[in-house]
Amino acid sequence: MTGRAVIGIFLLSTLLWAQPKLEIVGGDTYDWGKVGPKDDPLKARITLKNAGTELLKIERVQPGCGCTTAPLDKTELKPGETATMDVTLRVGSATGPVTKSVAISTNDPSSPTKMLWLKAEMIRPLAFTPAQYFVFTDMRIGQEAKAVLTLKNMSSQEVKLYDIETTPGLALSLKNNTVLKPGQQVELVARVIPQQKGYYSAMVRLKTTHPEYPALEIPVYGNVLEASSPVFVPR
Repeated sequence: MTGRAVIGIFLLSTLLWAQPKLEIVGGDTYDWGKVGPKDDPLKARITLKNAGTELLKIERVQPGCGCTTAPLDKTELKPGETATMDVTLRVGSATGPVTKSVAISTNDPSSPTKMLWLKAEMIRPLAFTPAQYFVFTDMRIGQEAKAVLTLKNMSSQEVKLYDIETTPGLALSLKNNTVLKPGQQVELVARVIPQQKGYYSAMVRLKTTHPEYPALEIPVYGNVLEASSPVFVPR
């Protein structure tokens, strides 16, 4: 092998080795563990490092949903330099395991897009199923519509539900001063007879004796259609 060939191989290997490289310090997953409503929104400070030998350019940071933000303090990192990404995750009404992601696009040729995974387990003393809102799925003018939720006391103390308020025209099955023992649940039934076509929205408000839930709001949604025509049955 000639000296020129050896030099060429050396230069090629040097070029292949000399490149930017994104490293998420601490690993590609950030886990808050068990959290409660008072912790929302969840926040974390993530460190990004250029573990390569050339300038690293962070071209784009794309959260997987609108509930996550992840601004950077700088977008170009020299070899060995770090940047800080302040992550905010809004859990909202989620209950149980939560997993979200942030896609980080750079000029790292070995991994142009690296994923940061965000995890948490939301523990709620008062848990709604299937969600913390009512949805009327079949609403028609002049006909009663019904929606159902379940509220469960997941805490270790008794909880009283009181001062229940609803939007005029909306009825709720929950009785004032209902007490839920630990582990006990109650079915919430909302009823309404819509009077006009179009989008329907309302609200249920109530107070509780749990220190983390002094007040609860339960939104109500639906779409009102024309009344169904009576079916003619010939004699």
